[in-house]
Amino acid sequence: AVHSFCHALPGKWHLMSVMLSAASCLDWAAKLTGMADVPALITAAQQADDNAGAVWFLPYLSGERTPHNNPEAKGVFFGLTHQHGPAELARAVLEGVGYALADGMDVVHDCGLTPSSITLIGGGARSSYWRQMLSDISGLQLDYRTGGDVGPALGAARLAQIALNPDKPLHQLLP
Repeated sequence: AVHSFCHALPGKWHLMSVMLSAASCLDWAAKLTGMADVPALITAAQQADDNAGAVWFLPYLSGERTPHNNPEAKGVFFGLTHQHGPAELARAVLEGVGYALADGMDVVHDCGLTPSSITLIGGGARSSYWRQMLSDISGLQLDYRTGGDVGPALGAARLAQIALNPDKPLHQLLP
């Protein structure tokens, strides 16, 4: 299911795909595999043995909302063998989260919206390896914004500015 909400800007709507376990899957996998943190997990994923065979991960550790809308959905590893170790599990988690994000984007596309690029900020997006993986999976251009962690705060400040100046045209408030 795609979620739609009335936007703070007059006459606008906010449409989003919601994934319940993305970054938390990376944290969980880092702990599971004994990695120090998520950057270490991503580094390990880059060392995964391509000859070990594919491992698939469904990242539904907290149920799911888009596109499945199933609070009972569970996370699963498929294809494990004795040849797989922490690096292969790490890569499977990154890929699983990436494919789940792509599932959500497919639902947005089904609503008639087709972004030509997506902006990534913070967290795992700091990894060029994972950004490239997400781009390969989605087929979209992904733009990473250095310092983008301040974006949400800037957006909140702009919305406050609009609320405090309801009679001022938006083009004057948001040049």
